[in-house]
Amino acid sequence: MLTAGWFWLTIAIGVFWALGAYNRLVRLQSQVQQSFDALELRLLEFAELVQQVLSEGVISSAPWRSELNLDQGASHWSRLQECARHLAMELAHMQEHPLRADSVVRVRDSQARLQAAWDSLVAPSAYRVAVSDALQQRWQAQRLLVQPDTQRFNQAVEQYNQAIAEFPAVLLARLFKFRPGFVL
Repeated sequence: MLTAGWFWLTIAIGVFWALGAYNRLVRLQSQVQQSFDALELRLLEFAELVQQVLSEGVISSAPWRSELNLDQGASHWSRLQECARHLAMELAHMQEHPLRADSVVRVRDSQARLQAAWDSLVAPSAYRVAVSDALQQRWQAQRLLVQPDTQRFNQAVEQYNQAIAEFPAVLLARLFKFRPGFVL
């Protein structure tokens, strides 16, 4: 029985299929990492824009500080700065584990907090003087640039999840501990 050609042919096909399936899973996992790297870069640029807004706001703060409660204005600025710092820390943590649910949820929450802090800064009409129109336009442009990178990351994660859920590959995925990812 072991000398039969069909037996060895079946074993060879199985081994080559396993190698191909494993390589596909590794490639898809690598695509998730690459798309996350691009997204991380874009989000870090977003956080740097916050630092620029803060530095410009401090420099140009003289015209609006006389009109506003100084403590209230300072709390909006410090909240925005803290949200940007928090987003950068969460991105660094997610870099270690881009497919883990807790990492994705924390980055998503940090993005939402950063946007809420920005909205609270520019929402009151008196604060609009503090943030120039050019910076507001850059903020909106940066937000628009983040969206395609987020979509690419989500598509890469969905392709990866689909690949590890297909029947023959699911056996290799379990054997080599490929875990499903989570979208932003």
